[in-house]
Amino acid sequence: ARIKPDSLTVTSILPACARVPAHKQGKELHAYLFRNGIDMNPTVQNAFMDMYVKSGFIELASNVFTSMVERDIISWTIMILGYSLHGQGAQGLGLFLEMEQDPSLEIDEFTYAAVLHACVTACRVDVGMSYFDRIKAPTVTHCVLMVALLARAGLFNDARTFIKEHQIENRVEVLRALLDGCRIHQQVTMGKRIVEQLCELEPLNAENYVLLSNWYAENAKWDMVDKLKTTIKDMGLKPKRAYSWIEFRNKVHVFGTGDVSHPRSEMIHWKLQHLMKKMEEEEGGDRPSSIFTFHDVDEERECILIGHCEMLAISFGLISTRERATVRVTKNLRVCGSCHDFTKAISKIVQREIIIKDPNCFHHFKNGHCSCGDLW
Repeated sequence: ARIKPDSLTVTSILPACARVPAHKQGKELHAYLFRNGIDMNPTVQNAFMDMYVKSGFIELASNVFTSMVERDIISWTIMILGYSLHGQGAQGLGLFLEMEQDPSLEIDEFTYAAVLHACVTACRVDVGMSYFDRIKAPTVTHCVLMVALLARAGLFNDARTFIKEHQIENRVEVLRALLDGCRIHQQVTMGKRIVEQLCELEPLNAENYVLLSNWYAENAKWDMVDKLKTTIKDMGLKPKRAYSWIEFRNKVHVFGTGDVSHPRSEMIHWKLQHLMKKMEEEEGGDRPSSIFTFHDVDEERECILIGHCEMLAISFGLISTRERATVRVTKNLRVCGSCHDFTKAISKIVQREIIIKDPNCFHHFKNGHCSCGDLW
């Protein structure tokens, strides 16, 4: 007789479905449990919620949460963080207020981290400060989120004061949170100082030198760009290459920047150039600065016409899927400003939702807007 999987087996499989583009298999597992009457206890439902959140299906995660008869602290934490990751920070904060009405739930450090993450997404400094003050023993994660919140709001003096008070000046994750605020608010001089500090703290991290090289390039200091390139080469460092991937008909299609290896490459590039022309006609086609991103500036310039990896993946999705279908792409690095603006324009031109998952969040592009509010 064939061995049938039980709830424990299913909860063991679901994390893998979230890590790779296997959401269809995750949905099939969910349906399997219903069909076979397998116990849907909170642990199983939490696993499905987590899988849906990480796969880009926040609505399905919400449906599971709403259907739960019994919820534990993990259930609430997954959903609060899920809303935040998908650009719905205010909804996550509202859920936390609802959770507080249950006296049987004990709020732990992970729930507070999810709540602070939602404060960052919603840019609610006052609420974030209030919740942070309630944490008995703040962890570095909580402190990093507070720095991110203050920096995103442009409160750099408050952020620096907070950093000194908590003695976290030399924490790499803190500096990166501060750097994100510099990028959002165009604090170029401060950003350069932070990047230089990162290079001192992590001398073997090639990404830091890419950041510094980008700053020099944006300010036309090409001699320094050349020196940095030599330094990176002499040290034997290799900056991360950008890759994006998309699932279609149970196969994962991977694209690098300027990739022409795909069997449908000619059509992919034709579609991309057609969309670029449409965008220039309708939107003006201006491309923002790529300063303080982990993309090599030379690579950005060389590949503007032939396409960054996320653009190629989106183009493939548009030519391969049915009209009006959602296009879902994953990228290993942060989406650059140019591609972010271009994708907003594409979503309006083709009247489709486009979802890009990068290391920071899920970007839901729809009708010319992004769920991140252009803050990521």
